[in-house]
Amino acid sequence: MSEQQKTEISAIEAQKKISEQIANDARCIEICKMRQNAANVSLYRRMHLESEEEEMFTNIQKAKEAQARQIAELEQEQKLAQVMADLKRREIVEIKTNQLLQNNSHELRHVEKQLRTVYAKKDLMCQIKENEALKKEEKARVYYDDLRMIESRNDENKEEIEQQTLKNELNLDYKKAITEQIQENIIKKQRELSLKNNPIVIFEATGNSEAQKNNVKTNCSQKELELFTKMKNDRKEIERKESDNTNKRIEEYLMEIDKRNKQQEEFKNQKKVENDRIYNCLVDNLASLTSHTSKNIEMQNKLLYEEQRSATWLADKKEKDSKILQRENMLKQKEMQLNIKKDKEKAEKEKDYDLVKILLQNLQVFNEVEEKKNAERRQMMINYGKELKMSIDQKTDLRQRQKKVAMNEFSEAVKLEELRMGEMKKEQTTIVKEHMGNLVGFFPPTARDQYEI
Repeated sequence: MSEQQKTEISAIEAQKKISEQIANDARCIEICKMRQNAANVSLYRRMHLESEEEEMFTNIQKAKEAQARQIAELEQEQKLAQVMADLKRREIVEIKTNQLLQNNSHELRHVEKQLRTVYAKKDLMCQIKENEALKKEEKARVYYDDLRMIESRNDENKEEIEQQTLKNELNLDYKKAITEQIQENIIKKQRELSLKNNPIVIFEATGNSEAQKNNVKTNCSQKELELFTKMKNDRKEIERKESDNTNKRIEEYLMEIDKRNKQQEEFKNQKKVENDRIYNCLVDNLASLTSHTSKNIEMQNKLLYEEQRSATWLADKKEKDSKILQRENMLKQKEMQLNIKKDKEKAEKEKDYDLVKILLQNLQVFNEVEEKKNAERRQMMINYGKELKMSIDQKTDLRQRQKKVAMNEFSEAVKLEELRMGEMKKEQTTIVKEHMGNLVGFFPPTARDQYEI
């Protein structure tokens, strides 16, 4: 009984341990899942907060930069407006002072009127003089151009005569070369016809002796001889036509050359007549240019007198013009400075824009890299969760298998114990039955029913 109790106790303890282990495993799995979920939630929150902080920081920086730019632009505009207002005020003051001086002084008005009249007269005289000088220059230029044209035409005529002589010589050489070439072509054609493999070649190759010709005639048939004669007559007619055509071409070429020579002679005569007419006109123009009139002398004297009279006025005008030029130069310099400042501001704005663009690109790249890293982390966490799940599943499978094995072993042990206990009972009953006769008085009445005595 003690061994059976021990086995039962051990089996119960083993079952308790197995149930406790299963409960612990389930608790561990739940705890791991809770921790994983908490870590994921904290990671997502942290990432969201970081992205919000970065956006806030970038927005604040952009707002600060925009505010600083607006302030700088407003300051520059205020400075420019102040400078332009000062310049305009000074100009207005100077203009008003000059107007007051002119309006108050009658002498200045009278002098200005005189100067205006003098300048108007001087301008008119200068224009008249310039027009006359231009006309004279134009006439002289035309005269010298015509002389150059006459000289060039004479040179061209000489060159044309020389070229004509060369052309005539070349034409004669060309005619000779054409005739020689035609004769050579005729001879070549005769040779080519004589070289063909037919009765004609045989007849001409045998020589001019009558005996040889008779031999050829006896060897050749009547049709071949007729064909030979026909071909010979055709060849003669073709040669005659070619010679007639060449003669016609030569005659046409000679007629064309004569016609061209006549046209060139007529053109030369026309040029000569035109050159003579131009030469006569130029001689008349030069005669008119050399004559000086008294009116021109009087005009020159008047101009000299007016130049001496207006020298003082010119000096005053130069001073005023110099002041105006200085003022204009100052304004131009200020405008240049303003333009340079504007260009610098534009360049700085472009640089800032480029820097902002680069920063945005870098931020975009950084965000892309961070997104990739976060995606990799998520994938790693997912893979880790999958691996953890697989390991937990594997462990649970192993534990279930071990549990099944233990339960099987336990059931087998129970069965063996039951068998052993049945055998022990059988042995006890056999022993009791054997010694029952001697021990009848020692057993209670219930033992008889128990052991079936």
